[in-house]
Amino acid sequence: MKIAYLGPEKTFTEQITRKIFPEDELIPLQPIRNVIMAVEDRKLTYGVVPLENLYNGYVINTLDTLTKCKDTKITREVSMKITHCLGALKNHDKIERIYSKSDALEQCDEYLFKNFPDAKTISVSSTAEAITYLSKNDVYNFTAAAIASKEALLKSGLEIIAGDICPNNITRFAILERNRTIQTGDDKTIITIHPIERDKPGVLADCLNILRSQHINLECIFSRPDRIGNYYFYAELNGHKDEERVKRALTSIEYSLNPKSENHRVVNVLGSFPNSHWKENK
Repeated sequence: MKIAYLGPEKTFTEQITRKIFPEDELIPLQPIRNVIMAVEDRKLTYGVVPLENLYNGYVINTLDTLTKCKDTKITREVSMKITHCLGALKNHDKIERIYSKSDALEQCDEYLFKNFPDAKTISVSSTAEAITYLSKNDVYNFTAAAIASKEALLKSGLEIIAGDICPNNITRFAILERNRTIQTGDDKTIITIHPIERDKPGVLADCLNILRSQHINLECIFSRPDRIGNYYFYAELNGHKDEERVKRALTSIEYSLNPKSENHRVVNVLGSFPNSHWKENK
């Protein structure tokens, strides 16, 4: 079986994908949209993409793309401790530039500010690209460093300057497929709420009251522009979409915001999946 994941190789996403699917062929794709659409278009059965990081929060590209999908859903969440290390060429000089993916640079911002306040941070497409750039052994690169995993840095012959420079860092990854999950009794559901009317007073309050009336706990809710002047509300709640209380709540929200059943789906389920309690496993 072929599994799509957010590439390139030598990244944390590849590590977790290989752990989940050790016997399957892994296909690195970029960007996140291409991974998700490979599943949606039935080119591949599964996809693995980052969903949330304890430092950066939700991966917006993952959620935004899933809102456009008809069949592809999140069916499982898996977390991984992310250990960022700083590496450089052996016999390197004073570090003046630090390369990595923008997410990694942001996660390590406090360490970099304290230890390399004068170094310029340069964002590249992945931690793997940062290593590839540095390992060319160009004279110019003796004043540069890269943030990536310890394994990837050492495999490329680089020297570890500092390890675990962003402590207690965990990323949650989403397993995507076109199948649906069954209830386990301890599940979570991620939804989007896309109101028809702009700037209607009390929209969010109405939604929250409906969820509260069904004793549904929200783990998170936030808004995103929909590119046409309105907003999506993204919400993650405790419970499975097929639970009676969750079904009642989502149906009530749909009717409350779309009473005439106009040609516009207000509530969209991006996935229901077993709760891994990933934030508790630090």
